[in-house]
Amino acid sequence: MKKIIALLLAVVMVFALVACASSANTPAAEEKPADTTTPAAETPAADDTTAADEAPAEEVKKTIYVLAPNPDHGWTGAIGVFAQAKVDELNAEGKYNAVLQTFASADDQIKQIEDIIANNPGDGSIGVAMLPAGSDLENAIQQLADAGIPYTCCDRIIPSVKDTAVSNIKYDNVEIGAAAASYLVSKGMKEGDKVVVIEGDGSSADTDRTDGFNKYLKGEVEYNGAKIETPWTSLDSVSYSGATGWNPANAQAYFETYMSNADNADTKYIAAWDSGLALAVFDALEGSAIDEATKEAFLANAPYITGCGGPKTIYTVISGDYTAYPVAEKFGGIMDVTYPPAMIQDTIQALVDYFDGKDVPLDNTQSAQCVTSENVADFMDKGFE
Repeated sequence: MKKIIALLLAVVMVFALVACASSANTPAAEEKPADTTTPAAETPAADDTTAADEAPAEEVKKTIYVLAPNPDHGWTGAIGVFAQAKVDELNAEGKYNAVLQTFASADDQIKQIEDIIANNPGDGSIGVAMLPAGSDLENAIQQLADAGIPYTCCDRIIPSVKDTAVSNIKYDNVEIGAAAASYLVSKGMKEGDKVVVIEGDGSSADTDRTDGFNKYLKGEVEYNGAKIETPWTSLDSVSYSGATGWNPANAQAYFETYMSNADNADTKYIAAWDSGLALAVFDALEGSAIDEATKEAFLANAPYITGCGGPKTIYTVISGDYTAYPVAEKFGGIMDVTYPPAMIQDTIQALVDYFDGKDVPLDNTQSAQCVTSENVADFMDKGFE
């Protein structure tokens, strides 16, 4: 009996030792102490990555390219000056990148547009505000629109592509031509009188002014709410310079050639589509290219002349200061129609407003004013250099 009991005790001890050994060999990875459990409020690393992926990306700063003429001289030069001022303002504010690119010719501007299209990131982050060099820009502007790049234009609006723009900013050039005709008619111009029209470059601004001039004389359009009392049936007595490229030297040469015919000394009325072109007539009369007898006969008529644009130089002459152009004192009257080069700033702002989500009108046509000796004092501080 004692042997049996001893055997049973031995078996029990063996099982106890095996159980202890099994407990001692349990892997540490299976242990889950309470103080190492990830709190429920914490997000696992994998979840952090998912949240970052779903967070909205930071908006790309938009770039506005401003294409303007070289800021060298005259009205187009002033456009470049006003463009630079607006670009500097936008860059100082910091919300947009603004880049001014100037051009000397239509080919220059076409190349600028082609480069902008070629480097288009395609994310809607670029736009263009421009004064088109002329009708040669038609295809380039269409390509800009086809590329989905928003753009605004001023002054020289090309009819075939104007509806692809965000906004077209201009002054009523037909009204400007009508204003010139109305002024000259008020000074006695009647059908059959010799009249000279000194034109620009064949752009819409130029052709619309000539169109407005002609239509007013024919009684087809009004100015300041009134039409001509006696419409002209013929414009045969009107001489047109053709394109001068808005270049005063070309205008001067044209007028000198026109006055080389002594029979034209009885011309009394001149309409120039730019203030610089009007001043070029004074230069021609101050010079020696025109025969003195012809010049004296012409000035004896106390002629009238109109310009357009608003440089301080012509405002000074209109005010009665003839220091720069003594011959101007012999004119019966001088009138200039406002056409501020600061319109390029409105053109840039229209694109800013578009990017800001504001409503922008497709056609923004502003009205011009006539500046004469009676009201020039109100405009002296608005003229450009």
